[in-house]
Amino acid sequence: MTRVIIAGGGLAGLAAAVRLSDHPLDILILESAPRLGGRAWSFPHSHSGSDVDNGQHVMMGCYRDTLDYLTRSGRRHLLDRRRGLALDFVHADGRRGVLQAGRLPHPIGLAQAFLRYRLLPPASRLRILRAALRLRALRDQDLAALDAKDAASWLRGLGQRDDAMRYFWQPLVLATMNTEAEQASAKLLAVVLREIFLRDAEAADMLLPQDGLSSIFVEGARELLQQRGCDIRLRCTVQTFLTDGGAVRGVRLADGTELGADAVISAMPPWALQRVLENSEASVLPAIDFDRFHPSPIVSVHAWLRRELDAGPMTGLLDTTLQWVFDREEDSDGSRHYSCTISAAAESVVSMDEEELRALLLRELRLLRPDLMEDDILRVLAVREKRATFLPLPGMERLRPEARSGTPGFYLAGDWTGTGLPATIEGAVRSGYTAADVAVVDLVSGAEPRPSAR
Repeated sequence: MTRVIIAGGGLAGLAAAVRLSDHPLDILILESAPRLGGRAWSFPHSHSGSDVDNGQHVMMGCYRDTLDYLTRSGRRHLLDRRRGLALDFVHADGRRGVLQAGRLPHPIGLAQAFLRYRLLPPASRLRILRAALRLRALRDQDLAALDAKDAASWLRGLGQRDDAMRYFWQPLVLATMNTEAEQASAKLLAVVLREIFLRDAEAADMLLPQDGLSSIFVEGARELLQQRGCDIRLRCTVQTFLTDGGAVRGVRLADGTELGADAVISAMPPWALQRVLENSEASVLPAIDFDRFHPSPIVSVHAWLRRELDAGPMTGLLDTTLQWVFDREEDSDGSRHYSCTISAAAESVVSMDEEELRALLLRELRLLRPDLMEDDILRVLAVREKRATFLPLPGMERLRPEARSGTPGFYLAGDWTGTGLPATIEGAVRSGYTAADVAVVDLVSGAEPRPSAR
């Protein structure tokens, strides 16, 4: 039977395996960690015993491939769909605002959300709507040209002023691209905006996980793959890609074991793939400028409180260090579990100790509950993902590799590859699906992989 090895058991690797499992193939997943999931996983908390996610992930209704993946793995029901954005915001001075689509047909109902956003004056709300109209008129060639620009310059060119940048655009860019607007590709932001706001009425719905990330994204896929005969091996580090006649024909593991394959899909992050390629023959090396892929961190601060905050399931904080507060509901010990997110975290935030984190939580969560006391914070746990995503700088789109590496038998997946999206769950799943699809085409046709079109 034709064998496909997938190097990496994160969401890209799992998605590739799920897609490949529709075909009569011998599928082998190799994961160096003792668990699957990559950068989307959960673990039991030592005090309460409940699952804690390594980071808070929010999906959107436009995540077509992710929803397909969760449908296939039987976990789609574990997402809570919040219709029409439904986002609460609280400013550092105590002012509140809501982004909530109206009842009128799409996209007029979505326009109502911006027009009612009280944290901006009416003139700024109208400018946001004008920017949305400009988005609708963008042609493909216009979109391609935007990659040379940063998102902040592009938005200011569309008439967006400081208040809209601070209280609407900047939170959106941080949440979707894990960087400041000044560092983000304008093309990627335009793609995100078109997908969320201009596609259909359901595209802007928020999809919030109702269980641990491992339960939602890993366990269902693992069960499906094992039912279909897929071999999953943990603690197996790929050291080298093996070649034969210029084609990749297997891998060598760190313990020296050699495993042959008809195709290999790398679903590793760029810094891990670079290490393996450096150990492999030069003929394997795709033309990837790894030095241009810089990581961007995310810090997730979990807090267990004695009292409930005056907040919805997901609340944005403005002009603060904490950016989003998620209500994870009551824990088994009676405490209230909240997850707070800091995207593109500065090194001073990444290195905060528990005392500093407690002071930060007390100061900024008082925006949601002014009478919060120090002893109301029962426990604090910080999860620091220093390589949460790659930095989507202007000009990066032309550097992201396609699924076909240009080397026969060798394919690339991962949220950093040429998905056309930022480093999101949807990008990871889409990359896995794409790599699986092109690998199947090449295996069935026997044709050598075509070079990536650039």
